[in-house]
Amino acid sequence: MKRLLLILILILSFQSGSKADDIRDFKVEGMSVGDELSDFMSINEIKENTLPYFKDKRKYYVVVIIDNLKKYDQVEIYLKSNDTSYEIKTILAGVIIDNFNKCIRQKKEIVKTLDEMFNNIKKVSAIKKHDADPTGNSKHYADQYNLNFPNHIRVECTKFSEQMKNDGMAQNSLNMVVMSKEINDWIASGYK
Repeated sequence: MKRLLLILILILSFQSGSKADDIRDFKVEGMSVGDELSDFMSINEIKENTLPYFKDKRKYYVVVIIDNLKKYDQVEIYLKSNDTSYEIKTILAGVIIDNFNKCIRQKKEIVKTLDEMFNNIKKVSAIKKHDADPTGNSKHYADQYNLNFPNHIRVECTKFSEQMKNDGMAQNSLNMVVMSKEINDWIASGYK
C-alpha cells in the first residue's frame, strides 16, 4: 500500500502539466521553475538551508527543503547567486529508497504513466556515472523527456557506491527533476 501511494504521489505531481510543453507548467511541492523561492520560504530560511556543495562562490547555488514537505523526503532548489528575486531555476525532488530493485520497479511504473502523458515527446533512457563520485561507481538510471531541450523532466534512480553510502555522503533515491537550460548549461560547464 505504501508503495502504491508513493507512485501515485509522484505521478500526480505532474498531472497539472500533462498537456504542456514548458517546464514552468510543472509543480513540485507547489513550486515551479520561474517561481520566486521567497514566496515559499523567508530569506533567512533560504540562507540557512543553502547546501555547502562548493567551497567557493559559484554562479548558482542550491537550497534544500526537508521540512513540511507533502510528497518528497527532500527538495533541492537551484538559484542564481546575487539574484534578489530568488527565481527558481531547477527543482530536484527525491524520495529515499535504499533498495535499488524497488526503486527501479517504482521508476518503471512512473515512466509508464509519463510515456502516456508525453506521447508526443521522445524519451531518452540512459545509465550515467554520478558526477559526485570520482570512482565512477555511483550511477543514475534515468528516463528523460525533453521539453524544448535542454529543458527537460527526468525520473531517475540514483544508486551510490557502497563507499559513498558508508561514508555518509549519499543515499540511494528515486528522483524527479525539472531542469532548465540555464542550470543544464551550468552543470555542463563544470559548475563554474
